[in-house]
Amino acid sequence: MGRLSDRLTAALRWVGYRAYFRLVRLNYERRLLSRMNETAAGTIRTYELVRRHADDPMLAAIDSFSDPDAVIYDVGANIGIYAAALASVAPRRRVVAVEPAPRNATHLRATVALNGLGDRVEVRRCGLGDTDERRSFYVSTYPELSGFDRESATRWEATVAERTTVRVRTLDGLAATAPEPDVVKIDVEGDAPAVLAGAEETLATRRPALFIETHDEGFGDLSTAKLRARLRDAGYRIAEREAYWRCLPRS
Repeated sequence: MGRLSDRLTAALRWVGYRAYFRLVRLNYERRLLSRMNETAAGTIRTYELVRRHADDPMLAAIDSFSDPDAVIYDVGANIGIYAAALASVAPRRRVVAVEPAPRNATHLRATVALNGLGDRVEVRRCGLGDTDERRSFYVSTYPELSGFDRESATRWEATVAERTTVRVRTLDGLAATAPEPDVVKIDVEGDAPAVLAGAEETLATRRPALFIETHDEGFGDLSTAKLRARLRDAGYRIAEREAYWRCLPRS
């Protein structure tokens, strides 16, 4: 009975998610409907069809921690809810929003434009990692799961919709061409250790606060162990919260 229930749940999720993501994609492409989206940091407009991040503890924590004039790197910005919310509630804040998925980056730009935040949110369509290169990127039928490895893109019952190539930069390289960060939010589907490996100079000199969304499902303990080691070596202490870590430099 348990296996049958699991299969039924997966089937319903597959049908529901695919239908929803197709409708959302059409809405972004045609600009048919925008709606107010109350988030844990502030209210913005979005082309999403349901409310997103209304009770998001990490978004609330970043907003509460960040100064009104902070520079925030949103690494794994997706369609821009975090970036738009954090910028809209504090006019002097600047957000560098980094997103490698081609369609998500297009939706991110649409979110920024819809909220009139082009002077506060800078969009970079690339990934961040430990080297500057071009890498294969797997676009998932569940866009939230898209990533640089097939395993990430095929969690749950999702499949790979497209394989493309995107640019990967280091965070150190990004910081050389953008304002240096005071706060870095990282949500990269298990690739956080590689992001930190490419941020050694920035972590050593700028010492930004880090907010890292943890992804245990589908990645196992190895990614978490690597992440702990990177943070320890960089001189950061970890405060574990539900679904994310807040990491501050050791004094």
